[in-house]
Order: sequence, then C-alpha cells, then structure tokens
Amino acid sequence: MKWELKSYDKNYLVSKSSEFGESKLISRLLLNRGVNTKEKVNKFLNSDKKDIHNPFLFEDMENAVKRIQKAGKNKEKIIVYGDYDVDGISGVAYLVMMLRRLGLNVDYYIPNRVHKGTGINKHVLAFLKKWDAKLFITVDTSINNLEEILMLKNRGIDIIITDHHRQTGIFENEEENFGVLTINPKSSKNYPNKFLSGSGVAFKLADAVYETYGANKKILYDYLDIIMIGTVADVVPMTDENRFIIKKGLSNLKKTKIKGLKYIINYLKINPKNITTSDIGFFVAPIFNALGRIDNSKIVVNFFIQEDDFKLFSIIEEMKRANKIRRYLENEIYNELEEKIQRLERPKYIFMKSRKWHSGVIGVVCSRISIKYNIPVILVSIKNGYGKASCRSIEGVNIFDILKSVSDKLERFGGHDLAAGFLVSEKYLGEIEKHLRNKLAIKNRGNVQKILYVDAWLNIENLNKRKLHDINRLSPFGLDNQEPNFMDADVNFLNLTKFGINNRHFKGFVRKNNRIISVIGYNLGHKLKTNNFYKKKFKIVYTPIFKSVHSDLFIELKIKDFK
Repeated sequence: MKWELKSYDKNYLVSKSSEFGESKLISRLLLNRGVNTKEKVNKFLNSDKKDIHNPFLFEDMENAVKRIQKAGKNKEKIIVYGDYDVDGISGVAYLVMMLRRLGLNVDYYIPNRVHKGTGINKHVLAFLKKWDAKLFITVDTSINNLEEILMLKNRGIDIIITDHHRQTGIFENEEENFGVLTINPKSSKNYPNKFLSGSGVAFKLADAVYETYGANKKILYDYLDIIMIGTVADVVPMTDENRFIIKKGLSNLKKTKIKGLKYIINYLKINPKNITTSDIGFFVAPIFNALGRIDNSKIVVNFFIQEDDFKLFSIIEEMKRANKIRRYLENEIYNELEEKIQRLERPKYIFMKSRKWHSGVIGVVCSRISIKYNIPVILVSIKNGYGKASCRSIEGVNIFDILKSVSDKLERFGGHDLAAGFLVSEKYLGEIEKHLRNKLAIKNRGNVQKILYVDAWLNIENLNKRKLHDINRLSPFGLDNQEPNFMDADVNFLNLTKFGINNRHFKGFVRKNNRIISVIGYNLGHKLKTNNFYKKKFKIVYTPIFKSVHSDLFIELKIKDFK
C-alpha cells in the first residue's frame, strides 16, 4: 500500500490558520477536505438545522403530501413498503412512527430477501391483495419496478416512491410517469443534496407532511437517531445536510427515546456518550442487517417501534442468532474465494458464481474482497433458475453503467456507481458473464496500488485528550470526510495479540520513547511477523480515537498500516 502525504507551503498554512481562527493542525485537516474559506469552515464545523433543505424543493413533494392528507381525511389505509437493508428498515420504522403520530392509518411491509426478492415484485403483489390499501409509499426501493408499479396502479392504488437509487430511464420523462409521485434526489432537478440515504428521503417526506399539518417538528428531530443509523449504514457522503442528520442522531443516542436501541447498545457494550459512526457502521448496523440477510427484516421494524420489554428481548435474541449465522456464512464464502484468488495472477477483477452461496451474505463478502484487492468484484448466487448478484467496484469503474448497458437481459438491477446488484435468468447468465468480463477487463486498469492518504505528521508523544477533542470537531467521519490519518516513526510494538475470525485483527500497545498507548489494527493480523518483530522500529499510519473503559475515556490508536 502506498502512503501519500499532502504538503503545503508553510506561509500558506499560517495564513489559512489565521483566516480560519483555528490551529495549524485543524486548518490542515480542513484544507485536506476541500474546506478552504472561512464561510465553509463555519458551515462544516457548526452544522445545525439551518442545513436542512426545504423538502418542497422536490418536484412531487407538494402533491405527495396532498395525497397523504387525502388518505387521512378519508380514513384510507396507507402501506409503507421498504427495502430489507438497514437503510430501508430504519426509513420505514421512522415514517410509520411519524405518520401514526398524526393519526393516520398506517401499516408496513418488508419483503423477505430470500423468498420475496427486492423491490415490488409479483410475489409481493399476491400478498398485498389482502390489504384494502389505497395509498402505497415505498422507502429506499422500487424506482425501477415499472411493471409492478403499473399493476398496482391498475388496481386503483396510488403510489408515492421515495428512493435514492439511480434510475434506469423509468419516470425520467415527466410525461410518462403514469401518475406515480417520485421523491428521489438523484432524479430531482431542484433538490440540492443528491446524496441523501433512502432513510434520509423518508425523513424529508415526514418533514413536509408535518409542515403541512402544522404539527410540532421537534418530534422529527428527537427520533433522528433512527435515520442516522440508516444514513451511516448506507455509506453516503458525510457532507451537506447529512452531517447534521448524523451529528444530531449520534447526540440523540446518548438519551435515545427508542427503548430497543438502549438495549442493543448495552448488549454491544458501547458507551453511548462516546458513540461514533464507526460504532454504528461496524457493530450496530450489521446486527440489524443480519435479519434481513438471513431471515425477516420486518422484525427489525418492530424493534424500533416496540415498547414491550419481553417482545424486545425476543427480537434481540433473533437478531443475535441471525448475526451468528451471517458471520459463519460470510466466513465460509470468503475463505473459499480467497483460496481461488490465490491461484490467480494479479486479477483485474473478480467474477465468480456458485449454487452453494447464500444470496443474503454475498454483498458483504463482495465488499471485503473489493476493498482488500482494490478491484471490482461480482459474486452470483444461483438458485431456482436465477442468478442473484452483488457487485462492488472501485473509483473509475462505474458498475451501474456497465449493468445498464446489458439491462435488456436482466430481470432487475439497481444501485449506485460503485455498488449495485442484479437478478438474471440462468439461461442468460453465461451471456451476462461474458459481457461483464469484457467490460471490466477494458475499463479497469488493473493492479493499481491502493493509496492510503495521510493528513499530517503527528508525534504520538504529543497526543492528549484536548487535541483529540479538537480533531473530533471534524466528525462525523465517513465517505468524503474520512477519519484523519496521521503518521509517526521510530515506534515499537508491544504485547500484540491477534483476534477475530482467522485472526484478522490485532490489539496491543505501541511505545515511543517513554509514551505507551494501546492500539488496535483491523484486518492487519496477517502483517505481524515473529522474526525480531518487537525489536524493530516502525513507521505507522494511525487514527487516534477515544476508548471507553468503565466510563473513563482513554486514547487509543487505530493502526491503518505500518512499515
């Protein structure tokens, strides 16, 4: 892995530090993130409600709210229908809670990933017949399900689609939207934030409804921790109004109004006073996702809404059970792929398929392989005559556009530039594989060395809680605002132990002169060597974090790489 440290002219850095009214270290971090004016600094460091855009900038929002009002007036049944990942689940839970508080007759449905598939589909339509619903609202799904949407319309059901995935030509022409109301930042001409999560779009709909009803909006913000979980899990840019949603949501978690969240945070042994986006992304979101990948996501919506302790504990036990199964299945597939990849010579991409793989977990494995080798990865699970695929890509290789070029042979597809999925009949799978292999071989340069961007040199001897609190003012960290990486040298490792599946991670201590600090290294266990390892001095790239021990905060280094 190549390390790249951004350098600045000393006078320029001093000038910017004076302009920003910040230390040289914080000014450097801001400049590295493209925050280069006093106005941008104030907005970046002090995000608040003013950053939330007017929801009526969405072209169909006014008509969508009017249709919801009509449903309320006529006592019509409203069905909220969501995707089975954390983003969709949290958006459904939030929207159902907020609409019910206005006295609306609302129920919800999350399809079973394995048995019902994604989006609105014919299997689900059969199930929906028993509901006497006049209004159907989707969350994080269905922007490309034209055939099924028309079937609903033909049954006299009005539809509001809220989604954030890219469209494949459907509903892009306003004259051919078939009376379907669409709230989607990707297709909106006027809405400024194109990178809302699916749950974030649900929040915008609730915001518009409450404004029209003249209801107290405080309740919307009091429950933003639900939307925050979906937003973090979906890995959207930590910019614009997403920053406020996440900061407010993390703040809410300290005294959350969701009883189930209190229990799950306690189970995961996370200190809510010091919870971060990493805690959400690596610990909280996966345990919610597990039920959607292995079993039934509808249970997780109940988790957010339920107040009964006994029922909550039952749900949590189901989540824990599903999470163990999920981890086992992921590890089995990952190890199988690693064996096959080791026999390849510097692959430009990975395309593999199997009848043994569980379709609900290949997406996570796909991500792990893509990140490790810095190449596009497509994994296909074959069952009952169909191939269900998860795709992950890298910068410069737009997997969504590649799928779009062969969409006439796909049953369904959707997603984003770097993460997508598709369903294909097995009779076309060979043709699709050949097409995708050709496209990936052409588009990907292959063997591109992964770059670890370093923000600054920072001697670990100079770390203290005040400096770390100052650095954390730039949080929340994530896409487009990565955790700050710092470099230091002449460091010794002490008392390291490996942990995790296949000893993937390590923990222990580092020492520089008289300073000793605890460390943790995720996915770096393979780099530990026994031959004179502890006698050598290393250069390290690290992120300083707070570690909670019995309600006290200590500094720990998250090691990103070492040489």
